[in-house]
Amino acid sequence: MTISTPSPSSSPPAARGADSAAKAVLRLGPVGTTAGRCVLDGAFAVLDALAYAEGGLGLTALARASGLAKTSAHRLAEQLVALGAVQCVEHRYYVGPRMQRIGQRWQPDPLLRQAARGPVHSLAAQSGALACLRDLHDNRLRYICATAPHGATYVPEPSDPESIARTATGRVLYACQSAADVLLPGCWTPREWQNLRQSIRDPHAAVVDRQDAVSGICCVSAPVWWPAGACAGAVTVVLQATNPPAGLRDRVSHTARRISASVGQPGRAASASVLPALDAATPR
Repeated sequence: MTISTPSPSSSPPAARGADSAAKAVLRLGPVGTTAGRCVLDGAFAVLDALAYAEGGLGLTALARASGLAKTSAHRLAEQLVALGAVQCVEHRYYVGPRMQRIGQRWQPDPLLRQAARGPVHSLAAQSGALACLRDLHDNRLRYICATAPHGATYVPEPSDPESIARTATGRVLYACQSAADVLLPGCWTPREWQNLRQSIRDPHAAVVDRQDAVSGICCVSAPVWWPAGACAGAVTVVLQATNPPAGLRDRVSHTARRISASVGQPGRAASASVLPALDAATPR
């Protein structure tokens, strides 16, 4: 299949309008100057404020949340609307479609993703279930890579620390962090967290979730380690079952060790990134 891309001269009117708006914003100050940095700081303050407001923000609330003067917040918001980075509906501002397009191109830990894709793909094929590598960012689970065989079970996404910590993935990721870096959720006792922290660095360690988070769903998860000893993420298999099948725990921990061994070796990681059609984008 041949995919053609339009030349700059064939840009649609909407794109040309956005480009003109972008140039207008850049004219406020070139990147690298104090004025340019102030404009960019203000624009990102607006976007950061909107990122945490699912119901949008009116101008007064936007100024307060972004820490900008009301006139500055209004000027920047309207410029971002012209760029498509923000949208305004009924006098309320929301994150715009252009940010979604940009965000979709972002890859968490690209080298780690390259190192993990092959092993995660193999794990999904062997188990016949959803397999993934995830990390914990701002108390939210984040996919690094995943493979979902056809017909794989959909699992609701946990959205708060307590729910996350009930999953095998969450238990691994919280337990791998130092006590000074994270406040452990209270769904498990301090003794249970302590025991898990003491055992999680065993090369064959894995955590099994027997319907602790979602009825009818079992998970098995094991940590992946950076060469310096920090946790890079958790490999997890998610399946619809009363109990995980025999041998799955060993497969998951083996996959985690494979990825840990590959991290920091870009040549090997890149060669593993060419996969059959079973490999899928983040399942959601």
